[in-house]
Amino acid sequence: MKTYNPAEPLIFTHMPKCGGSSFIRLLRDWFGAGYHKLNQDETQDVLLPRIATRDQNGNWLPDVQCIHGHFDNGRGYGLPYFYPEISQYFTILRDPFDIAVSMFFFCKMRSREGKFWYRGRQENILDKYPNLEYYLRENPYWIYNHLPQDVNLQNYRERLASRFIYIGVQEDMETSISRLAGILGKRPVALPRFNESEYDEPVPGWLRERFYNDYPLLRLVYEFALENFRRDDYVVAESTTNRHATALPGEMKAYRPEQHGALTSAVRENC
Repeated sequence: MKTYNPAEPLIFTHMPKCGGSSFIRLLRDWFGAGYHKLNQDETQDVLLPRIATRDQNGNWLPDVQCIHGHFDNGRGYGLPYFYPEISQYFTILRDPFDIAVSMFFFCKMRSREGKFWYRGRQENILDKYPNLEYYLRENPYWIYNHLPQDVNLQNYRERLASRFIYIGVQEDMETSISRLAGILGKRPVALPRFNESEYDEPVPGWLRERFYNDYPLLRLVYEFALENFRRDDYVVAESTTNRHATALPGEMKAYRPEQHGALTSAVRENC
């Protein structure tokens, strides 16, 4: 995985339904005024804003340390193109089949409450996708849109390893937050739960197999995350500018999980 450089800004690419909403308070605590949450407003079809990262001389702006957003190529702001100057990311994934299933039930719940908006219009997702099977067959492409757009079946390992300082998994959020905290030189904390989805119809097991036959790259990316999220040899690059006050000082330091406290709760079914 890519070595974290505290002297440069960092992108948290928020995969929907992977617990990312719980990260808002955590990242604010970790980065303070250097944390920037970019918001898209579907009720008015307001697209994701872009903040400046460098001054007129090309130097990194000191108050831009972590940028958090749903970087959706389907809406015109995918990675790496939306922030070509930033080369280090982190994210949290979960089994992509479960991402898609959770999103369907979340949108179904919001539709029932009259709160589901898409590109400035209030909609009922069941008008387009009457059941889960139909949704899984027709609509998982939005998950691809949240991945770096130059990742494919041939190069996914190299591209992910060259850009991501860490990819955690929602199924073991405790380990993921502890590892990420160590890489960033921060203190791990417990996370609350937000935006939980409620399943109101059965999810047949055969749908998972068909899903991965149809979308093999999603499974490979998730398997890559599973292979790496527990590693204990991540390092933090020395920052000659001391860009982040809480970064690990001195020479490159390997992260050792026993040096950090454990979390007390995990997160499920969050946006």
